[in-house]
Amino acid sequence: MYDIEFLEAWNIAAFRFFHGSLAAGPIWVQAAAWLAELPVYLAAVLVLGWLVCRRDAAAACLVACACASARLAELAMSLLAYHARPFAAGFGPAMVAHAANNSMPSSHATFVWTLAAALAARRQWPLAAALGVLGLLVAWARVFVGIHWPLDMVGAALAAMLGAFCGCLALRAWAALAPRT
Repeated sequence: MYDIEFLEAWNIAAFRFFHGSLAAGPIWVQAAAWLAELPVYLAAVLVLGWLVCRRDAAAACLVACACASARLAELAMSLLAYHARPFAAGFGPAMVAHAANNSMPSSHATFVWTLAAALAARRQWPLAAALGVLGLLVAWARVFVGIHWPLDMVGAALAAMLGAFCGCLALRAWAALAPRT
């Protein structure tokens, strides 16, 4: 199937490449701390604004079902693949406060990438691309500040894609059941 030692070695090497240090300077550390959180709220506001302006019930159904499905996928992954956070495993300090719980997958990156994938499914390319970039910033920042592993971001991307796929299935079922006028 796959070699777990190879995955763990890659994860550690990638973490060491992307992880910052307090020596990077307070500006970098503060910027990364902001990027680890704020884009999540920006993504939510952008999508809610888009949904309100469009008044598209089908798009709202897709986004809601995609987010709920991605969250369920996240929960399943966290139950099946426990992984200590980098700072809890001795790979440097966390540069932001965080509980030493399971790191797999990143809920923040999953949420933003789920929104991006759901909007891509609706062919809203500019907004989907912007959300994808926001998700990359969140992923980089959360590894930089030492609270996630790079493999957590791979898990987040997989959960987001699965969530968007389930959202598309729910939308298709909703469209089939909706009364035709």
